[in-house]
Amino acid sequence: MSKTPNVTRRRFLEIGSGITLVAGAGLLWRANERGVFAEPTGEAYAPWSMWNAPEYANTPLALVAAGILASNPHNTQPWIFRVTDSRVNILADTRRHLGTFDPYLREMHLGLGCAVENMVLAAAPNGFAADVEFAPGSLLDIAGRDGQVLAATLHLAHATAATDPLHAAIPQRHTDRNPYDTARPLAADAFAGIAHEDDIRLWLFGEGEARERLGTAIVEATNEIVADKEMIEDSHHWFRDGPHEIAREKSGLALDTAGLPPALLAAAKFLPALPAERSHGAWADQTRDNHVPTAPLLGLIATRNRYDRPQALAAGRFWQRLHLSGAAQGISMHPLNQPVETIDRERQLGREAKSEARLAAITGDESWQPTFAFRAGYPTRAVRTSARRGVAEVVV
Repeated sequence: MSKTPNVTRRRFLEIGSGITLVAGAGLLWRANERGVFAEPTGEAYAPWSMWNAPEYANTPLALVAAGILASNPHNTQPWIFRVTDSRVNILADTRRHLGTFDPYLREMHLGLGCAVENMVLAAAPNGFAADVEFAPGSLLDIAGRDGQVLAATLHLAHATAATDPLHAAIPQRHTDRNPYDTARPLAADAFAGIAHEDDIRLWLFGEGEARERLGTAIVEATNEIVADKEMIEDSHHWFRDGPHEIAREKSGLALDTAGLPPALLAAAKFLPALPAERSHGAWADQTRDNHVPTAPLLGLIATRNRYDRPQALAAGRFWQRLHLSGAAQGISMHPLNQPVETIDRERQLGREAKSEARLAAITGDESWQPTFAFRAGYPTRAVRTSARRGVAEVVV
């Protein structure tokens, strides 16, 4: 007859302690693997410190190094640069598109225009004058392409000129998705005097009925996007789940830049990635509860024709200049372009243009077509940088 093992209290505690140690080690490994406690580092973030590196100085590559730090949709970085001693071609890499989120590549061209602005700002400090030539035509003619399409050319000549003060703000500009400081008002004249093309118009709303209507339009458009399975799947494709994906792709959206409170960010990084429906539902909640109500200013940038390629690129240049001006003044900014994304989607599906009418009622001028919506305010938390592909990866 076998004896029943005699598990003493001491032995039980020893076993329990061993299990606890193993579990604790597993938790620490998981936290380290997911970058829970670490600031984002590595090659994917090197372009932010290399943007003005000596090895690029006084060459066209210095312009590219500045260009790759530009604002762009979903951090898709939809650019390729063809470089010679006297010219830089900026190519739209249409393979890096947002699908149903951007069916006419309108937002892609806004991002390319942002890159152009950074490059023009980097020209003078590196001994160049840059003459910008936009590719002509309509975005409706290139939608659906799958390759590289010329968007703009910078014609370079050696010249001596004063450096624009906004050049120094290039590495300071980041998208801030955190709540803004509601105790600090922001006057619209903070952005007064920023030059733009005749085909560009800016509206800023700090208070009143128009501001409330734009805030409501942003929230409603976000809810419509979240209810559209194709749109959120195309958006979710650009989410990067953890440090390994970020290091591999060097692009896309990550939790570090999602605007989450520190404790929630740590928990979210520790856990497996949420499916598209839940992550975008959380985005809608943030838009309703934080992004819109805490913003002292909401803004719209409009063009005469949002599907005109040169106008889309010019609008991108203007947004980049606005954002850099904000960064130089310690002002946070964040695209909230959902009301225009639903305009594109309704057009793509042949639906009634409800989103178009929604914005026209706010501006009161149907001769201008909004192409970009954003918010501005003073920060409440430090903003982390996004991953970027380096110069060598985007130059041909």
